[in-house]
This record gives sequence, structure tokens and C-alpha cells, in this order.
Amino acid sequence: MQQQSPEHVEISGEAYRLPITLRQSEPKLARLPGLLLMSTLAALIVVPQIGLAVYALASAELRAALAAHPIAAIELAVAFTFWAGLVCWPLRNIILAMASDRIIDIRNGEVMVVDRTPFSTHGWRMPLVTYSGITVHLRTSLSSVLREVVLVHPDPRRSVILAMAEQIGKREILELCRILGLPLLRPDAPTGTSRPSGGHKFDADLAPA
Repeated sequence: MQQQSPEHVEISGEAYRLPITLRQSEPKLARLPGLLLMSTLAALIVVPQIGLAVYALASAELRAALAAHPIAAIELAVAFTFWAGLVCWPLRNIILAMASDRIIDIRNGEVMVVDRTPFSTHGWRMPLVTYSGITVHLRTSLSSVLREVVLVHPDPRRSVILAMAEQIGKREILELCRILGLPLLRPDAPTGTSRPSGGHKFDADLAPA
């Protein structure tokens, strides 16, 4: 399957043979405009305010003026917090998304998922036999329509996106069903493929390389 999706996917091993190992990550180029925009806003808005705050703390005159007008000091602090949060929080999320990835490893009758960020690594595993099957959903955006291949679990938190592409052949889907030993489900099967939480967790050392 040719991968053309919001998630960059690398497949280790042969596409139609177990084990299957996928590495999913955000495309860097797609995030670059947002990163440049928020970095520019941070430089224009937040950095000058930090400089002003440092100058105010260093100036005895300004400290005295702020102490004499506590309401004005509170208003300035609230304004600084607002602008810093408005700019820095989205910037943080963009940087985290660019530096994070997900490993999906299917082997020995188990599905193992590891979510890695610069600050933490969380993982879980589920027996492959507990999965209901495979389904294909359509994901639309302003620029394209993508087909999303999902490994469906009765617990929506355990459903896993295996691939996304503009075109995915039925033969490829049926072959994937065959090697996983799972049926092809209707497209309206509930998946809930958001980042999972809870479940059978394990140490980061057990994550596939």
C-alpha cells in the first residue's frame, strides 16, 4: 500500500507476512508552517513581555510603582499569562507532535503498541484473537479523501490504525485479513481510534526496536 496520509508510516518486514511492525509519526513538513507561525508569534509577543517583566523586576522604580498600584500589577500579570498561554501552548503541542511517534508490533498472537514522546513512553498489548476484524473508513479533509485501515477491537480504545492511503485495493485488505486471521467488517463498525489509555501496560524496555 502506498502511504499518503497525515501520518507517516514505516513498515518493517514483508507487507503480507507476520510479524508486522509499523512506525507512525506526524509528517514534519505538514507541521512546519504552524511551527514557523507560532514561533514568530512567540518572538513578537511573548519574548518582549518577558523582557519587560525582567526589566520591571530589576527596576526599583517600577517595582515601587507596581506595589503602589496592585490592581495594575495583577492586570499586567493576567495579560502576560494569557498571551503566553495563547502562543506557547499550541507551540508546545506542535513540537511534541513532531517529536513523538507510535510503534505497532503484531507478532506471536499479540498486538503491542508503544506511544513515545520526548518525555515519556507508554505501551500496552492485547491478544490478537480479541480483535473483531478489519474495516476501512473514509477520512475527508479539505485537500483529499483518505482510506483508513483499522484493526477493530470491542474496546474502542484498543482499535489501531494500520494504514492510510488515497487508494487501497480490496485484494490488499483481504490479504491482510488472511494473515491476521480476522474477518473484513462493515465500514460502519465503531473503532474509536484515538490514543488509548489504560489496559495491560508494560515497561518501555519491552518496546520493539
